[in-house]
Amino acid sequence: MTTVYQRVVFVAVIATALSSLSVAANNKDAKLTGLLHNEDCTDFFYNAIIPEGNAGDVIDRYVDVIADAGVTVLLCNVNARRTNYRSNVWEAFWDGYDPEKGESDPFLTPIAPELRKAYARLLGNMHEVHRQGVDYPARVIERCRQRRMSPWISLRMNDVHYNDNLKHPFHSDLWRKPELFRQGHVGYYARALDFKHAQVRDHYRALIVEVLERYDVDGLELDFMREPYLFSKGEEVDGSKILTTWLRDIRGFIDQASKRRGHPIKLGVRVPSEPRTALGLGLDAPTWSKDRLVDLLVATPRWETMHFDIPLAEWRRLLGNRVTLAGGLEVRYCHYPGSPVEYRNAECAAGAAVAVLSQGADVVYLFNHFQNGDWPEPGYKRLLNAMSSLDKLKKLPRRHAVTFRQVHVPGEAYRAPLPVTRQAISFHLPLGPLPPDGWKANAVIEVTNKDAKATRLFINGIECPLQDTKALPKGHQQLTYSTPNSALPGRNEDTIIVTASGQMAITVFRVEVRLHPGS
Repeated sequence: MTTVYQRVVFVAVIATALSSLSVAANNKDAKLTGLLHNEDCTDFFYNAIIPEGNAGDVIDRYVDVIADAGVTVLLCNVNARRTNYRSNVWEAFWDGYDPEKGESDPFLTPIAPELRKAYARLLGNMHEVHRQGVDYPARVIERCRQRRMSPWISLRMNDVHYNDNLKHPFHSDLWRKPELFRQGHVGYYARALDFKHAQVRDHYRALIVEVLERYDVDGLELDFMREPYLFSKGEEVDGSKILTTWLRDIRGFIDQASKRRGHPIKLGVRVPSEPRTALGLGLDAPTWSKDRLVDLLVATPRWETMHFDIPLAEWRRLLGNRVTLAGGLEVRYCHYPGSPVEYRNAECAAGAAVAVLSQGADVVYLFNHFQNGDWPEPGYKRLLNAMSSLDKLKKLPRRHAVTFRQVHVPGEAYRAPLPVTRQAISFHLPLGPLPPDGWKANAVIEVTNKDAKATRLFINGIECPLQDTKALPKGHQQLTYSTPNSALPGRNEDTIIVTASGQMAITVFRVEVRLHPGS
């Protein structure tokens, strides 16, 4: 009969062996490879069913789906304004909540009645995992080792969910102190914390130190895209110096943890997709790279839409070749702010991933790509398994589209590319490598009804013949153009020009190119 002691030793031996395999691929100077996936701090708990005594097994099955999808690095997010584990330095999500009362608990009174059931489920599941004696991040890390994934922890550095409701139970006590908010701003990010305050920096430092002491990970990510607004208006330049000094301290803690663990621990950051935007917000990633403070940089859009033209070549020039450069994929696609949204569009995801890998990034990084019942598991696994290889991605139908940048420097006069009204309109849209033989390419644009007959389209100087028209709501037309193979040189230097046949101005709402097997 196997004793408990024997089982523990056996598991420890396996975990050590698999850890060694992971570390071999994660040595101090090696870049990350494969596919990176960020698992947020709430998705599992919103959707899981956790029977008595089975919390660990349920977590294992959740991680298994991600492993089966070909993910090689799993970044387990453990916080927003509270933690999803029993922290000694931060409040946990469920602190103050009585699971016996459920959605009738006064703790949930600040939440709209129609939302309390879901939030009670979130808190109840977190509490139940803890009650069953399971440390959620530790269990995820253990399963990652068993499934040969490299485990990281990701920390959100300034999350502002529910910031319009100061009494929401999502918030920690620290966040309820208005004197710590950024000053001089209005709108969604006005109540983000200001990192010029030592109290704010110490708050996050304490969490980082606890995570490094508590969990044996291959890497720690500081997610500055939740949120990148860290300083009061006009203080971004001075704030940049403060943040870089603070990051040097964090690098020191990581190096100490590496010595204790006996293996390298990498440091990653998630920043806005445009270098000038990151720099303008005080996120001096080029200096962080030059001073060897970071090992991974994820250049990424925020939540509103994925990007198909992240300037990865510019990022590479600024960072050098030592840092792993990742291009981030969001799960939403829309043409312009407020336009209709497409979720989990496999062709768009494939196109964005092709753009990432063909423009110089080392890896694709997924955010909000959850497999929680809304996305059928076979399709989820099929798409993700292709995302670590440009050769595999080229075999999938894909779309490349003009989108927009959600994150701006305060005071920046940014205008989204679409919609736009002019006589001739030029778009730079990298279309990736040439498609396989026998594939077709179609350019699709959306214009008003009155502009449809006068509209012409050119890709890389070659006119594309109109193939089809389709009436859309609000008096718009969808125009589909057949794109000759000669218009696709495969160098990622593609230009699309939409123009009117006369001198009139036309209004364009959507621009995309679809590559697919011929019918």
